[in-house]
Amino acid sequence: MMYIGTSLGGCLLSLLAGEVSEDEVMFIVTRTDCPDYDKFIGVVKSYHAQGNPFVRNPARYSLGDYPLDNAIELATRLYYSGRIHQPRVFASFVGGDNFYQHPAKLGHGLWMQVVPTNDNSTPAVVEAYQKYKVLDTLTK
Repeated sequence: MMYIGTSLGGCLLSLLAGEVSEDEVMFIVTRTDCPDYDKFIGVVKSYHAQGNPFVRNPARYSLGDYPLDNAIELATRLYYSGRIHQPRVFASFVGGDNFYQHPAKLGHGLWMQVVPTNDNSTPAVVEAYQKYKVLDTLTK
């Protein structure tokens, strides 16, 4: 499966906790406004030290529960592999922060599953995929 994340802090926590594999991350849409790497890592360090106000269940676990170096290494890999999407960095070019709706504001969870679709699939393939999805959900 591939996932799109909706919170930098929440997704880093989820990845460090092993809930989602880094290989399964297509990208993470963040609320950050960090036009360069140093500013981005500064936010990661802040989330590690002070927590992330956007994490929906901060009592469950905290980024500070994991070594800072692990969080920085993970965030760095995601950043330099192009898997951190920061719409606010571009907001000033297209009319401010109100030009888009962050997925988290639209009621999506921390991870949105990217579902492959194929309009040309045979009915047997469609049925097999639907059964797979049921089994995948039951085994999580």
